[in-house]
Amino acid sequence: MSSPLFDLREMLSGRVVVAGRIVSIANGSARVATAQGVVEVALDGTGNVGDRVSVRDGRAIRVQEAVEVPVFWV
Repeated sequence: MSSPLFDLREMLSGRVVVAGRIVSIANGSARVATAQGVVEVALDGTGNVGDRVSVRDGRAIRVQEAVEVPVFWV
């Protein structure tokens, strides 16, 4: 079990990486839906609405999606 105060300190220090999805993009910034809520950050590189990103130090960095592997039922 984690402490909310400890979690907040980690988030404010920028050491915690938060994952989420881009919900809107405007003027070089992106709104990202995370488990902790929606945050507005600078978009690092290119991205589209719906892309998975990691948020660190106030920037959203696109996460490369895993390639789908075919499933074979035997």
